[in-house]
Amino acid sequence: MKSLYQYIVNYLHEYFDLKLYTSILCFLLVFIIINYNLDFETKYIKTISNVWMRSSIMSLFHGFPFLATALLLNFFEKSHKWQKDPQFWITFLLGFLIIGLSRGVHWGILLRWTMATEDWFLLRSSINWTLKFIMVIIFFGAFYHNFDTSLGHFYGFTFRKFYVTPYLLLLGIAIVFIIIGSFFSDLQNYYPRYKVAHGLSFAEHHHIPTWVSILIYEATYATSFITVEFIFRGFLIYAFTKYFGSYAILPMVTTYCFLHFGKPAIETLSSIIGGYILGIIALKNKNIWGGVMVHVGVAWSMELFGYMQTRF
Repeated sequence: MKSLYQYIVNYLHEYFDLKLYTSILCFLLVFIIINYNLDFETKYIKTISNVWMRSSIMSLFHGFPFLATALLLNFFEKSHKWQKDPQFWITFLLGFLIIGLSRGVHWGILLRWTMATEDWFLLRSSINWTLKFIMVIIFFGAFYHNFDTSLGHFYGFTFRKFYVTPYLLLLGIAIVFIIIGSFFSDLQNYYPRYKVAHGLSFAEHHHIPTWVSILIYEATYATSFITVEFIFRGFLIYAFTKYFGSYAILPMVTTYCFLHFGKPAIETLSSIIGGYILGIIALKNKNIWGGVMVHVGVAWSMELFGYMQTRF
C-alpha cells in the first residue's frame, strides 16, 4: 500500500497543475450537469435503432472529451505537435471507432432470435460482455501488431509487476465507501444489476440451482471490467504516452467519466478519482491487472451490498 501511495504522491508532485486540473474539472462538471438534466446518452444515443449509426455517435461521444482534454494539455503547454502528426490521428480515429463499436453493438440483442425468453433475460448481457471482450482484444490486437509493437507489451495486458497485496488493501478502502454509498437511494435503485436478469426464471427453465445462474451472470459481468480496464487503463494511456507523456492519464480520465453517464451521479463523480488513481498505477506498473482486480472487486461488492440492502 505504501508503494501505491508513493506512486500517487510522486505523480502529483511532478504533474499537478492547478490551472490545468481546474479547467478539466470545470469541463467535466458542465457536461455532467448537462447529461443528468437531459439524460443525453440514454435518451438520445442508446435509442438510435441503427447499430452503425449508434456506434458512430458513441465514437464521437467518447472521442469528444478525450480530444477536448488533449487541447487543454496543448493550451497549458503540456504537449505539443500532436495535431500535425498523422500517426496520432490514425491512433485516435481507429481507437475511438473500436470503442464506439464496442459500446454501440449489443450482441445479446442481435442474437435474441437464438434464445428462449427465459434464457434471453439472463444471457443477453452475459453474451454481450463475453463477445465484446473478444471483439476488443481482436481489433486492438490487430492495431497493436501494425502500429504499437515498440511498446513491448499489449497495452498493459501482461502480469509483469503485478503484486496482489497492495490492491487488496486499496479494494478494502473502496469497500468501506461502497457500504456507506449503499444506503443512498440512487445506488439502491441501480444495484444489484442481477435483479434485472431474471436469473430465477433461467434456473427454473433449466432445472438448475439459482446459484448457477448467479455465477454465470456475475462471472461474465467481470469480463466487462477487463474490457473497460484494457481500453481505459491500457490503450488510452499507453497508445498516447508518445504524444502526452505521463499526462496521458488526464484525457483517459475525462473519457472514463463520460463512460459513467447514465449510472448514479455519485458513481460518475467517483469515477474521476478512481480513474485517476488507477491510471497512475497502470502507468507506473505497465499492466492493467491491478485495476481489473479493484474494478471487479468494487463491482461485485456493489452487487453484494445492493442485494443486502434490498433483502434486509
